[in-house]
Amino acid sequence: MKRLVTDQDVALSVGDVTVDCKVGELHGGEVALVPLDEGESGTLPAASAGASLVFSHGGRLVMLRGAMYRATGEDDIRFAEKTVRSAPTASAEQRRKAARLPITLPATIAQLDDAGEAFGEERQLITKDISIGGFAVGTGVGSFPIGTLVRFDLVLTSGAMIGGTARVVRAASDMSGLRFEQLAAADRVKLAGFLASQQTNRTARPSAAAASAR
Repeated sequence: MKRLVTDQDVALSVGDVTVDCKVGELHGGEVALVPLDEGESGTLPAASAGASLVFSHGGRLVMLRGAMYRATGEDDIRFAEKTVRSAPTASAEQRRKAARLPITLPATIAQLDDAGEAFGEERQLITKDISIGGFAVGTGVGSFPIGTLVRFDLVLTSGAMIGGTARVVRAASDMSGLRFEQLAAADRVKLAGFLASQQTNRTARPSAAAASAR
């Protein structure tokens, strides 16, 4: 929580819902949040022990897991970080696989020349997976050559759009893997909040299925 400051942009995620907020006040181990769109406040539950808070710090993304609740009223949203015991460090390969989620999203792709100008027709494609560092798209007949720079726009399941530039780092007959080159900090926060909510949902589904089977 020491990495947060007043008026900082953050994304609060609970389940499928992600709300962009600003930090209002810091109260010891918890933070007061102010939604950028007041109308989105009502999409959050009264309280949840499965919340996550995502923000940029020192050029990197930070995700805190904890609980959110409404303190003195509907618009008084608080987040408190959950204290967890340290776990064994995962290998780079484990972290890479864990961070990549198989999610289909609409993607608009345009190739860029050496001057950064778009050429050729835009392609309407679908992602095969996505992570905080990039995404893969199904390309159909032919993939983009490795090293190709593209401009992209992705539409998240909430309807929010993120966009920037990416470079092709993997290629197969019907797939291209792209690494983000330029992605605005605000869009990285949106993406991280979206991924956090998807991971929470995927973790919760097996537990719910096991409980219903009893």
